[in-house]
Amino acid sequence: MTNNGADKKKSTLRAVTAERLTEMLKDIDVSAGKVKDGAYSARARITALFDRGTFSVVGAYINRSRSSNPDEFSGVICGYGAIGGRLAFAFVQDRARMGGAFGRYSAKKIISLYEMAQKNGAPIIGIFDSDGVSVYEGVRALAGLGNTLGASSRAAGSVPRIALVPGVCGGNMAVLASGFDFVISTAPGEKTGSEIYAISPFINGVTVTAETGVTSYEAKDEAELYAVARKLLEFLPANNSEGTLVSDGDLAASPDISGLTGEALVAALADNKNYIRLWSRYAPGLAAGFAVVGGVSCAFIANDRTHKNGALTREACRVVARIEKFADRFGIPLISLVDCPGFDTEEVNDAEYIYAAAELIDAMQNSTNAKISAVVGKAYGPGFVYMASKSCGGDIAFATPDSCISALSPEASVALLWNDRIRAADLSASREVLEREWREQYASPNEAALCGEIDDIVPTTEIRARIVSALQMLLGKSTLLPKGKK
Repeated sequence: MTNNGADKKKSTLRAVTAERLTEMLKDIDVSAGKVKDGAYSARARITALFDRGTFSVVGAYINRSRSSNPDEFSGVICGYGAIGGRLAFAFVQDRARMGGAFGRYSAKKIISLYEMAQKNGAPIIGIFDSDGVSVYEGVRALAGLGNTLGASSRAAGSVPRIALVPGVCGGNMAVLASGFDFVISTAPGEKTGSEIYAISPFINGVTVTAETGVTSYEAKDEAELYAVARKLLEFLPANNSEGTLVSDGDLAASPDISGLTGEALVAALADNKNYIRLWSRYAPGLAAGFAVVGGVSCAFIANDRTHKNGALTREACRVVARIEKFADRFGIPLISLVDCPGFDTEEVNDAEYIYAAAELIDAMQNSTNAKISAVVGKAYGPGFVYMASKSCGGDIAFATPDSCISALSPEASVALLWNDRIRAADLSASREVLEREWREQYASPNEAALCGEIDDIVPTTEIRARIVSALQMLLGKSTLLPKGKK
């Protein structure tokens, strides 16, 4: 005997439940695309980031209450998929849900995603579009925020973390995003663009720009934002145990690099100009980022003498420290291309400058990743010690024949030590002659090579080939010496 009433009630309940789930997932529908004025829906952002048809949602039905109101479902979408054929995890703040407000259930979903990413050894990407924490949830939301910040911190050095900011990133969301390894934003526009606020925009908030260093790369629009994120991931290992990424590369080509500086120099050394530059607006005198050289994915730093003569500014010191710490955590080799007169004399007495220089030294001295340097111009004082010296943990150091390595520049050295020879009215000892003499006797790469601080003096037409050779040799670098047989 059947109970028709009970069966009918169950059938009705299932229909209502299905209807609610459909409503919950309407903003995750694969058919959703761009909306007006060039803005993206949450689903369109997922589609733009992940390989087509690979994204799967996790925690899709988690609600902040038992209400049937669709606007009360958590304002974040979490899931996993493939980016460039490799596994990746992502959360996307959805302004269509509660304005993207961060609450306790948002925290629960994101923390779970972090755990999945670490267990499976894959990068995590956060797409931020929220004014901040849900005020209605009060301390519960704040507790969720604290736990989420902790989860992000624990993931540091385990898997790469990339924050994308196509919209508003306000209050504590700015703090969460800034803690990622890299932050990619869009250029501010009339109707679109990133807005990163240190505090709520409703309480005298100040927009954070690319010049402040929070943003690693500023894309011209949202389409480029996801393209840049996908490109950046190509250079990075999935986790800290995967090791250096190696592919078939051009082992033969070695162009003449004489006269090149900064990004142009990096482009000449990279395979098929395959590189990405970061923090260009924050530290314009330093080209820093990632490149593929001889099939090996590397981090790079290169002074750009077109800006402050390539001096180590406060911003440059911080960028070197940041990229070297990341490279060390993930076993990525670092290539240092040096053409640096030392510290920026306009800032050197600034307390923040001194602290930034100390950060740089700490990063270099306490790292164990492979490090290769090439002095391709000048390397004076801290310019040599901080960026090219084997005493700061470098493995292999090269210099070009016309490079100049010295504690002070030849000009400063002559003015300080040989000025009396000029005052003696010795017509044969003009300042130019003395500076040339100083360069030849005390600042040539030969002197650095004689004391072992430079491994070899290499023609500008062979620098790339020698760097490629050193990279291949250092692929198996270990900080533990093999034990000998007894």
